[in-house]
Amino acid sequence: MIAVLLATYNGTKYLPELFDSLFNQTCQDFTVYVHDDGSKDNTCDIIAEYSKMYPERVQILWGPPTGSPKANFMWMMSQVEAPYYMFCDQDDVWEGNKVEKSMEAMIAIEQDSYVPTLVFSDMTVVDEQLKVTQASFVGGLGRSVRNTRFTQVLIDNPAAGCTMLFNNALKEVALGCPDIDAIPMHDVWMLLMADIFGKVTGLEDRLVRYRQTGDNIMGAGTEDDIDKVSRNASDIKSGSFLQKKREFVQSSKDLAKVLLMMDKLPAKVRLLLKDYVEIGSKPKLARIYFYKKNKFERARNNAWYYMWI
Repeated sequence: MIAVLLATYNGTKYLPELFDSLFNQTCQDFTVYVHDDGSKDNTCDIIAEYSKMYPERVQILWGPPTGSPKANFMWMMSQVEAPYYMFCDQDDVWEGNKVEKSMEAMIAIEQDSYVPTLVFSDMTVVDEQLKVTQASFVGGLGRSVRNTRFTQVLIDNPAAGCTMLFNNALKEVALGCPDIDAIPMHDVWMLLMADIFGKVTGLEDRLVRYRQTGDNIMGAGTEDDIDKVSRNASDIKSGSFLQKKREFVQSSKDLAKVLLMMDKLPAKVRLLLKDYVEIGSKPKLARIYFYKKNKFERARNNAWYYMWI
């Protein structure tokens, strides 16, 4: 049985379409758990309506607002017990075989229920009317579903939470996060935990239609190489180029510091992360060698990245 964790906030416009896509799945072995974060529109009425339509399948979690999707999902994980879990965003549409394909991949790689395991997929990016604007979400960000080593995830997380399926063992590890406020999003934390403590696989299948509404916490990348050059030129002209590059590098080190706060971090991982956080004291060539040797890298465009590390 899968617990689908649905976080809602002012989702009236698209929520019925999301619910319909859930209950049209080829695999129906799931229960939807919903926690609303203080909506001021008709979201709660829609949730109540679907709860009446599917009284055994839609469960409402009552609790105070958490303030963000990240906090909402982490709270819901602490409230629900199930063998498997999936995150669900209110304005997306799931492809009909999303649950089935994800479970097939999980069964293929899960050694046993005690090993933290996670599966994620790519998405199709669509506009508000579900017209395709980008064939691949991951590709549009210049990332790869194969870059799942924790040193790569620190630099460029390829996985969106709404594509994830993970087991209870991973949930228990992830809830040991020492500082939820310090992690950028729940999805990068889940992927890091799966890679460090268990197993993870990324699917190239596009199992979600990721709707861009203008209110997305994480937007889809639509920047080609020409756009990137133009943006960098603009940043150079404004004097913000170096600051932005340094902030990009520093954000991954800040996340590494959160990982170092975990008590049960494997010794090899701890040593590597400690060296990473302190690498700034090394000469440039030594830093580049360290990054390349330990795969602190992006799926592409590593040349410029090595310039600023």
